[in-house]
Amino acid sequence: MYEDENKIRLSDNLANAEGIFKVLKEKEKMEKYLRFFKLDFAKMVVGKEQALAQLGNTQIALSDLKEELEKKKILDKSATNIHHVFRAKAEKELELIKQELELMNQERGKTMKERDEVMQEMDKVMQERDELKKEKKKLEYMIGDLFKHKEETKSKIRKVRETLDEFE
Repeated sequence: MYEDENKIRLSDNLANAEGIFKVLKEKEKMEKYLRFFKLDFAKMVVGKEQALAQLGNTQIALSDLKEELEKKKILDKSATNIHHVFRAKAEKELELIKQELELMNQERGKTMKERDEVMQEMDKVMQERDELKKEKKKLEYMIGDLFKHKEETKSKIRKVRETLDEFE
């Protein structure tokens, strides 16, 4: 009977240890996923910063084109036909740049939405990680209680043996 109880306790302890091992493996897996997620997020941020830098460069180019257009207007007052040609060309370029800016602004709006979604997912992962930590603590306490119970049972068995030895 004593051996059966010990076997049952050992199998319970083994099952608990296996459960803890699975939880730890899952935790490591989630931490690995979180690291890759952070790297992807950092890459995305760098890409968006490059896009914003490019937007700034196009705005500078746009202002340069405007200044150039103004200079040409002043210099070419006498040649109105040439002036009209340059003006039409500059307006076309300006329109193209505006279209590019609109596209960039649309992409930036999409990236902000994607970033928000990524942040929400990261919050969910962090919450799940915290829940797993709490569950791990509970399991550790349960294992501690089992070991305490095991020691108490051993001491009771020793006392019973001592009293049996006294009767013999």
